[in-house]
Amino acid sequence: MVKAKLAFLLSLLALAACSQKGPQMTWKRVAMDGSRTGVVPVTAENVDSALGTFEDDYIAPNGKHFTDGATPEVAMLLMEAQPRMARLKEVVGHSARMLENLRTEPDLPLGNIVADALREKASDYYKVPMDFAVTNYGGIRIPLPEGPVLMDDIEAMFPFKNYMCYAKVRGKNLQRLLEQLAKTKAFQAVSGCRVKVKAHELVEAEVGGKPIDPDKVYNVATIDFLLSGGDQIAIGALAEDVVLSPVLVRDVMLEYVRKAEAAGIVLDGKKDGRVIMED
Repeated sequence: MVKAKLAFLLSLLALAACSQKGPQMTWKRVAMDGSRTGVVPVTAENVDSALGTFEDDYIAPNGKHFTDGATPEVAMLLMEAQPRMARLKEVVGHSARMLENLRTEPDLPLGNIVADALREKASDYYKVPMDFAVTNYGGIRIPLPEGPVLMDDIEAMFPFKNYMCYAKVRGKNLQRLLEQLAKTKAFQAVSGCRVKVKAHELVEAEVGGKPIDPDKVYNVATIDFLLSGGDQIAIGALAEDVVLSPVLVRDVMLEYVRKAEAAGIVLDGKKDGRVIMED
């Protein structure tokens, strides 16, 4: 009995040690070639060959014949839905590598791309140059995959209805905003600035390559989620004016990716030192 209890306690300690470390996982996209299941990537044009056929019963792509049970019903639902889902399979761009989004590392290629795209789009939409842009890492839900980028990837990356907006923020309040961001774990994705943070305190900050002028009104591109407390950020309370838009951040990124594809540009981001955080 004692040995059994000891073995049980040791197993609990081993489990605790594993849970403290946490699982280490990496993700990659694997092309579907039908070698095991017969299933291949689906578009509106290849429903029969990709998902099978259904008349009185169901014939799977690998030739297996199903005559009863739930399988034909499920297959029919998939077949009927697939043409309406085909737009998600459109290739809208290409990426040189997987671009990650980690809240613990603020100067990451994907966050930088999204913030740059937001600042660029807001400047064009509102017809005034944006000095600064900020969006939240939590709104970017998945990495940008290596290789072909599908509409589905963009939809999954931005599942929330966050809308682009424009805030006029005086320099002293922009400084306060950056100080608030410095105290958070992630800082958030930014564009148009260079900041240095040490021990969660803002020690250096530039916007447009210059120190922040406390009396100047800066044009800030952001999203409605961050106006009144999203991710503990309330830009609206610091702004002198806010102009909303019907433009989703998802569509901002989609337009950015499509433009790159049309220009023959393969997406690739890099760390550029815009945010430096030290312990």
